Amino acid sequence: MVTLDLNQVKAEIEKGFTSAWLSTAKLLPRNTSISLQRKGKSHPLRDLIQKSRDILLKLGFDEVENYTILPDIDVLKQYGPEARVILDRAFYLAELPRPEIGLKNKKIANINKISEKIDIEELRRVLRSYKMGEIEADDLVEQLATQLAISDPQAVDLLDKVFPEMKKLQPVPTNKTLRSHMTGTWFHTLRAIQKTSQPPVMLFSVGLRYRNEQREDAHHLRVHHSASIVVMDPEMSLEAGKEITHKILKEFGFHEVRYDTKKATSKYYAPEQEQEVFAHYKGSWVEVADIGMYSPVALANFDIEWPTFNAGFGIERLGMLLYDSDDIRKFVFPQFSAADFTDEEIVKEITFISAPETPRGKKIARAIEETARKHKDAAGPCSFVAWEDDSVRVTITEKEEGKRLIGPAGFNEICVANGEIYSALTPTELHTGINYMLAIAMGAAAVIENSQDDLNYQVKMVKHLSDINLQMPPAMREYMEGKQRKIKVGGPVFINIIAQHLV
Repeated sequence: MVTLDLNQVKAEIEKGFTSAWLSTAKLLPRNTSISLQRKGKSHPLRDLIQKSRDILLKLGFDEVENYTILPDIDVLKQYGPEARVILDRAFYLAELPRPEIGLKNKKIANINKISEKIDIEELRRVLRSYKMGEIEADDLVEQLATQLAISDPQAVDLLDKVFPEMKKLQPVPTNKTLRSHMTGTWFHTLRAIQKTSQPPVMLFSVGLRYRNEQREDAHHLRVHHSASIVVMDPEMSLEAGKEITHKILKEFGFHEVRYDTKKATSKYYAPEQEQEVFAHYKGSWVEVADIGMYSPVALANFDIEWPTFNAGFGIERLGMLLYDSDDIRKFVFPQFSAADFTDEEIVKEITFISAPETPRGKKIARAIEETARKHKDAAGPCSFVAWEDDSVRVTITEKEEGKRLIGPAGFNEICVANGEIYSALTPTELHTGINYMLAIAMGAAAVIENSQDDLNYQVKMVKHLSDINLQMPPAMREYMEGKQRKIKVGGPVFINIIAQHLV
């Protein structure tokens, strides 16, 4: 039975990724057997997607797949002058360029350090093929190993140690976007099939939409599923579309439905031909779909001749209702339902990002905190020696006339209450035992004990835990964000720690 010592593995990673990758392989079990005895449990989101497919197939819709990646010009064709506002919610794609990699004498010398058997001309050929796109990026390491007759780790070392230009690559923006609305992809599909299809053309597609939301919360996800339908027919109208929408929602179990015309119509729909659809659920009206008739302008821009109705049903939103969930993230992601942290657990998980490891380093940290506390109200210009030994002198300094050595938030204590982290001059509720100055001193001391260079360690205005050398596990941060619990740390510290090496 194996439980990984994560601190040990991370320490190996610090020494080097490739060496850690090789050395930690021995930690994994070998030649074991696992019995698969129970039946697997499906995800409710996937169950609902399947239910959506069954309903739409039953009602006579044909299923299709639509594009996921679209040029931004498609949004302009749909929205006209409004396009730039809409594109603000779209995710643009970027690509890494393939660099021109030369092999000069210095690089050849470094190559020989990895293996003297590497054929330089063959390496040039492989790199040229990569540059020309003849080798896929994820095949490059394998091609290097195969064509040069070297090991996998040696191929990785070539990229890591010989070709620094690979590390310096920066993404280059493109005009490609991930679809934020299924409508943008419907136009391509409808144009392609209209000449070979008999009306009414009834299609559906269940797929992902990508929205660059400012934040994810209980009712918004950046990536979510839409069950989208289109009906294309010379006689198609909004009224006919409402009847179809009602039939679909009845199949989901919603019998009372309300339609509200949107005041500001999306420009790919005709004026006053877009409606929000609400279902009556547990005494309230909840939005479950958006419907409308495509504008003749949008249809013409994509060379589509027949009137077309569109409706989109948010699968996750339906799931919240049908599975009685108060948080869309809980319905979709296990980490939002599996993790549940008490205040006591949060207190224990707030730790230093960096801290001294040696007894000397820990003494330096304590000396910095104690000196800062003793002289915190001293007016500048002033300087106080916090620590001095044979190798380093550490001072806390304020150069500005009349300014206090330490800002008013310098000794705020980190506390926890009701799932939130906050700071206070006097500890209340659950106290972590950490104040701003202690955390800063630990960070400064960690750098001082490992450096032979002079240091100027400053902390000014605090806005985040990381500003004062504190961290918490990502899962706990996600939990707090999911519960809309706040991390309320901040304020002026304005400390300047100077370390001068004496030898």
